[in-house]
Amino acid sequence: MNFKILVINLESSADRMVSMKEQCDRLGLSFERVAAVRGTELSAKEKGEVYDLDTNISKYDKLLNDGEIGCYMSHMRCWEKIVNDDLDFALVLEDDAILTDDMPKYLEKLADSFQEWDYIKFSHGRKQKEDVASVDIGDGLTLGQCIKLPSTTTGQLVSKQGAKKLLQHALPIARPIDMDIQYWYEKSLRCFVARPFPVLNGDFGSEINKVTDRREVDRNRGRRIWQKLKYEFMLLVNRGNLPPFPKRFREDANKSLM
Repeated sequence: MNFKILVINLESSADRMVSMKEQCDRLGLSFERVAAVRGTELSAKEKGEVYDLDTNISKYDKLLNDGEIGCYMSHMRCWEKIVNDDLDFALVLEDDAILTDDMPKYLEKLADSFQEWDYIKFSHGRKQKEDVASVDIGDGLTLGQCIKLPSTTTGQLVSKQGAKKLLQHALPIARPIDMDIQYWYEKSLRCFVARPFPVLNGDFGSEINKVTDRREVDRNRGRRIWQKLKYEFMLLVNRGNLPPFPKRFREDANKSLM
């Protein structure tokens, strides 16, 4: 099994690496640091190679800030590493992650099925999304199918197939990374959600995309309403395209939530 834990970290945030090392040591895990991209340090040429204003406007209701572009590029570095290092899958973490004792259990239980999933959410945002179906994978852990994926990208499993799909659809960057993953149907991503979440969000927050608070940026209200309606419609259309549970868990799938 070719697997790595990748931690996205800004060079200036050495204290966060200390925290991640302490947590991983406690759980018997090793990791590799992936240098984060600081969006404010991108040249106009570098930014133009990954970001297009018209595409941004067509897919999202506000202009992306430099931090959001840098954060997306940081995750792209992880996807590229998964492909270039020929990994079967990787656990991708942002450096404000808090790991629970369930993490090693999830890694052990999901490792053998990496060919049957692309992306597994290990963290959630302010609002938890409901599963439409779930399966017990043992030790009080579950794997769920979710129409609306949880936001945040603090922690996730990404398989090599998933990394290739994400890279294929990444450029030009048009949405914040956590928002873009919610459009899983555009990328044909086979996504699942782990519960209870083995990655919690640190109270200190991520510095990777910390330039301006997204809630404080002006949005185009008309565009926001239209894109929201279109998103909800596409979720409805693609409801039948949710991936089957990995074969080893399929017989125990609980469909009572459908």
